[in-house]
Amino acid sequence: MILFLIASLPLFFLAVLWLPWEPRRAPESVEMLRCLFKGALLFFPGLLVMLVVRRIFGFSYGGLLLFLSLLLRDHLAPLLVALGSLLVIKDQLRVSGVEEENFLGVFSFLSGFLAMVNLSDLVRAWGDWNAYLLFLLPMLRISAVLFLSLVARRFYPWEGRDVVLFCLVGAALAAGLAVPGFLYYVNRVGWSILLTALPLLAAVVAFAMRFPRVVRA
Repeated sequence: MILFLIASLPLFFLAVLWLPWEPRRAPESVEMLRCLFKGALLFFPGLLVMLVVRRIFGFSYGGLLLFLSLLLRDHLAPLLVALGSLLVIKDQLRVSGVEEENFLGVFSFLSGFLAMVNLSDLVRAWGDWNAYLLFLLPMLRISAVLFLSLVARRFYPWEGRDVVLFCLVGAALAAGLAVPGFLYYVNRVGWSILLTALPLLAAVVAFAMRFPRVVRA
């Protein structure tokens, strides 16, 4: 059970990495791995920011405050810190306006960052794991990585107003992805599972429509 939390994002990254991307339009596998490791490394300074934010706002276990707590802890803080880290080192990632290169660069970086967030959640909740933490939350983060990677090119080169819009998209996505967790904790497990599966399915369909040749091959 724990393996899914730890390995889901790395394995999903490898599955995308091994797709038959066109060499002239996609970065080499080694470059994608570099982006993955950069995301994983930048998790550590990002973790300090997330811990400070969580410390300031705390956590509540009931009603609207429960939703806001789950939103901040599990989605909003990790996604915005990940995007902020991406923007800080964007010039080092060799990401261009070419659609495949843009998608794969962002996808690799976010996969590395959020894979480490999953690992930190495993440690944070040590001995108090549940189905939400071990299964639903990792699936929601795969959806987040896919969606943000797909829309990243629309805001490229991530400067000025486009940076704000990109972060707002991330915040809106975080709000939507917090709903399944809230439903899980108020004992609406069936709805929680459904609303976890639907974003992932939608993200995969959007990916297939954006890169049909790669999927068909």
